Amino acid sequence: MIQKLMTLLLLAFAALNISAAQDRVKELEATLQKSPDDISTLIALGTIYHTQAVAGNEDAVDKGFACFDKVLQGDPSNAVAHVYRGSLWTLRGRDAWWPFTKAKDVDKGVDDMDKAADLAPADVTVRIVRGINSTNLPSMFRRLPVALKDFEFLMNDARFVHFDAHLQATIYCWAGIAYKNDSQPARAKELLQKAISADPNSDMARRAENELKQIS
Repeated sequence: MIQKLMTLLLLAFAALNISAAQDRVKELEATLQKSPDDISTLIALGTIYHTQAVAGNEDAVDKGFACFDKVLQGDPSNAVAHVYRGSLWTLRGRDAWWPFTKAKDVDKGVDDMDKAADLAPADVTVRIVRGINSTNLPSMFRRLPVALKDFEFLMNDARFVHFDAHLQATIYCWAGIAYKNDSQPARAKELLQKAISADPNSDMARRAENELKQIS
């Protein structure tokens, strides 16, 4: 179960090798041709598109929507699809030109992510995706309390000690960033140091080190 969660997270927020990602997309698309309603394949493909969308690929936003919309047509209570679709809405808002459209799309995304948390409050993927997204949203949307709530939930979860090192480092690092953004430097430093200790040679440790340099 934890390995499955890690796969989703890495696809969603790590920098995928471009050629490897393209090969994976082709593989998943071939699978969908045989089984067009397969939920696990749609979610796997959608998470790759989500990663590409985070990196600024606007076409990937629409492709991600197509995947998660199809999942939700067959399973309206799928919390993972809701949280990723919600994140895509905020990315669509990021790319929109009109301020009103930006705000409207972000509001849709926030609603979708919050629905995901209502449907599956203990789901690790839902909490992390919503937490990272909420950390990154502009302060005008007032989502930092949501991010802090999600990361505190994860760090206090009895399952946390069983997460692998990279997942622990991911949670600690983003929690530290959220506390830094919330002007709580002492707590931020504590968590960023824990991210480094949890997985010292990882991308999350490097990110934590860079964040620490920005805290006076």
